Amino acid sequence: MVSSQTKVKIKNIALSLFANNGYDATSMEKIAAGVGIKKSSLYAFITSKEALFWEIYEDLESQYHNYMEQVLSESENMLPPERLYYLFKKYLMGTQNTSNQEGPAARTFWIRVMFFPPVALKDRLLTRALNHEMGLGERYKEIIQDGIRQGLIQKDPPEEILLSYYSLRQGLYSLMNVFMSDLTEDQKLDKIDKVWRKYWQGIKGR
Repeated sequence: MVSSQTKVKIKNIALSLFANNGYDATSMEKIAAGVGIKKSSLYAFITSKEALFWEIYEDLESQYHNYMEQVLSESENMLPPERLYYLFKKYLMGTQNTSNQEGPAARTFWIRVMFFPPVALKDRLLTRALNHEMGLGERYKEIIQDGIRQGLIQKDPPEEILLSYYSLRQGLYSLMNVFMSDLTEDQKLDKIDKVWRKYWQGIKGR
């Protein structure tokens, strides 16, 4: 029990340090100091800083994957326009409403990793993120194709519509985390709704 609690504490401290200081500026000494143990004692729980980084990344990646699978399942009986909006909103609000203490650190970690990846890990990080997102992207594209077949979405290449969807979503994600972090949940939902309504005018079926 003590060992498992210590491992959890190590990962929480490392997550906060990686998020706020970056991978390169986070040393094993700083992690050990944050946990309250000697640096040498860390190696009873982890083999290296890089291995610890990937454990944290994989935990968060798994949480994201499970969340998106849940949201996709919840929305499977919706019409394509409503489903795309539901996924859009849930993606944005799901990353904002983490109630546990690691929530803010996890959001900061993701932003730093995606926009400012450590040089030594950049290729592996971006390849992994791209491969994962391509799998989800195929699911989104199927929704768009269904909307086109039903005449609810305009007859443009689904890949182009998906690119615009991702661009809008990720742009708003960045804005909400950097410039809108102090807004209330209702205010954020209002922003999401207004942005989506403008976007929908551009892709809806004629």
